[in-house]
Amino acid sequence: MIQIIEDDPVTCHIISALLKRMRYSYIEAHTGAEAVEQWRTKPIDLIIADMMLPDANGLDLLAQKHKLPYIADIPVVCCTAHASIDVVEAAMGFGAIDFVKKPLVVQTFTGRINRAMERTPVRWESLREMSKRLPFYGRTMQPMLEIAQQLIRDFDAALAEAQTGTPNMTELNAFVSRLRGAALNVGALRTAAQLDKIWKGTGDAAELEMTRAALVIELAAFDEAIAARAAEGEPHAAVG
Repeated sequence: MIQIIEDDPVTCHIISALLKRMRYSYIEAHTGAEAVEQWRTKPIDLIIADMMLPDANGLDLLAQKHKLPYIADIPVVCCTAHASIDVVEAAMGFGAIDFVKKPLVVQTFTGRINRAMERTPVRWESLREMSKRLPFYGRTMQPMLEIAQQLIRDFDAALAEAQTGTPNMTELNAFVSRLRGAALNVGALRTAAQLDKIWKGTGDAAELEMTRAALVIELAAFDEAIAARAAEGEPHAAVG
């Protein structure tokens, strides 16, 4: 999913129309506050960001993103009418990989977005690789996705309980091991990578909070995957 952060309605319409034609899913944020809220709940793979918003400076917004470990590695394409060398260098330090000058040139913009998407973190294993690993993929992926998703919910509930008392690290680490295995089994590479990056097994307040924040996004990614499989006619699992 591509996030468009843009307050100008004309530019936003042009970008969204191009992404639709390129068959990329997208969401729109028209303020910095709206963009930050989407970072907390949506599985974003690429950000296209205006550098001047009504309530936020683009660099400040990118700096805020860079502090969040569960989204810091998401690449950014900056859109701006004017950008000094200092601004470009600072933005690149916060994850910007390209600068697109306004007004947009449609013919070159699409190519730059395609190239940017090649640099996004891999969220799911490719269908080809999964088919090699799981010959029965077509019939059984939906139930497996739902079982893995339920493990995310169970782990989140365990983390919430740990936040109110003394964490049981043996139990929590066992959850991580099961969830990581289930995620890899269904090709949810991003979910497994997030666990590896954030969870160190210390059980301190920051680790519990950041892990729960990451799980919100991974649950949303599973929601999308399950909805896509259901649209293809796969049956649901009975997960209790």
